[in-house]
Amino acid sequence: MNTIADTNAQQKAASDQTILQINRLNYIKVNAKILDSTNERLKKYLRFAADQMRTEVTSGDVVDFALNMLFDRDPGFRSWHKQQT
Repeated sequence: MNTIADTNAQQKAASDQTILQINRLNYIKVNAKILDSTNERLKKYLRFAADQMRTEVTSGDVVDFALNMLFDRDPGFRSWHKQQT
């Protein structure tokens, strides 16, 4: 293949993979409500991630990862958190 075709193939392969990373350490259980539509998307994502990662993926894994991503990317929270410590 030529370089352009190689690059396109690599980008396609990367876009089909999950960004989810699972770190199972010490968990606590939380109780939360989500919209029905969000739950349907969560179920689909769980199937996708489990297929891509070839391991069981739980809703807790996804929620933990998503919350940490939110905490890392929210500049207001990062600034506030820095002042708290």
